[in-house]
Amino acid sequence: MKIHLTLITIIISLSIFFYPTHSISNGIGSPGGKTNSPIDGQNCTQCHTGSLQTNNNIAWITSNIPSNGYTIGDTYTITINADGDAAMVNKYGFELTAENTSGKTGDFFITDNTTKLVNINTSVTHKLSGTSGGAMKQWSVDWTPTASSTDSTNFYAAIMLANSNNNNAGDIVYTTTLTVLENQITALDDIKKNDFVFNSTYKTIKSNEPVIIYNIQGKKILKTNKETTNISRLESGLYLLKSKNQTQKIILH
Repeated sequence: MKIHLTLITIIISLSIFFYPTHSISNGIGSPGGKTNSPIDGQNCTQCHTGSLQTNNNIAWITSNIPSNGYTIGDTYTITINADGDAAMVNKYGFELTAENTSGKTGDFFITDNTTKLVNINTSVTHKLSGTSGGAMKQWSVDWTPTASSTDSTNFYAAIMLANSNNNNAGDIVYTTTLTVLENQITALDDIKKNDFVFNSTYKTIKSNEPVIIYNIQGKKILKTNKETTNISRLESGLYLLKSKNQTQKIILH
């Protein structure tokens, strides 16, 4: 009886030791921080022993953000694409994040059952239901630029093309980026529709109504009734622009 129990213990121990924990756990999503972005600084090769590649014909990011840029507060669809060889690849995975000079930026929203949030909700990764695929694989997620998304945003993704051999060897990781710009409203027609328009590139306010600028503590910093006001001399930080009919948060860098 003692020998029998010892044998069972050895078998269980060996099973746990040789169980492919990384492959199975990563099948349900990245642990986070593996997008190859400047902030994350790592990618999937920290767990998978395959090669690291950069090839926009194999793995890339697309969006429905207009060519003239995104608008703070609007929601857009970001799509992660992988073009694998169906004869060699039958499992896919990814992690995506958005960053700019302010850090992680914008809010991600899950739109189907193949993806989930990770890394304190600053990134998106695959779920187990989103790993299978043939020669082509796509995932989509919604993203809303926030107050920190001024000027431009870089999307970073590490995309896994796996051979599904029950271990971490022989997989290929592709890294890719997509840069999108904030829409800079400068046309006269837009001024007619608004009390004022702030241009974050040139740090100017074009207005047809008096505008008051408050700092984050609520202290009035400046009041202007000029047609064009340059506020580049103000310190970097968060400010509130307020006119008779309009209020807008801005960030000065």
